[in-house]
Amino acid sequence: MIKGRLLILGFISTIFMSTGCDETQASNNSDVKAVAPESTEKEVQLRGKYKRSFEIHELVSNGITYYVSDPKQLLIKDSKSINQKGYYKYFETCVIGDISSLGKYGPLGKYQKQITVRRICT
Repeated sequence: MIKGRLLILGFISTIFMSTGCDETQASNNSDVKAVAPESTEKEVQLRGKYKRSFEIHELVSNGITYYVSDPKQLLIKDSKSINQKGYYKYFETCVIGDISSLGKYGPLGKYQKQITVRRICT
């Protein structure tokens, strides 16, 4: 009797698993539709105050706050050159980078603009 129940339970769970996996993946790139808008980034030079703390990577320049994307960690290297140690940073800097179009950037989409740092100004 117990074997019969286990057999029925196994059969039912197999049926549920197989119906839940009926979704098919795109077989090639022609099946995938682009939903993101085209990038409209432009390279600029910004001078302002950079702040990094828990979930905050921002640059304030001319009253506008940008979320900072720094893939090469250039700002961290720059902070070491002015003897700022530790995780938390706050200093005046000048960066050259690409500003992304309006959107939601950073944690919880807090920032409307983002700058991707390409190099530090001299």
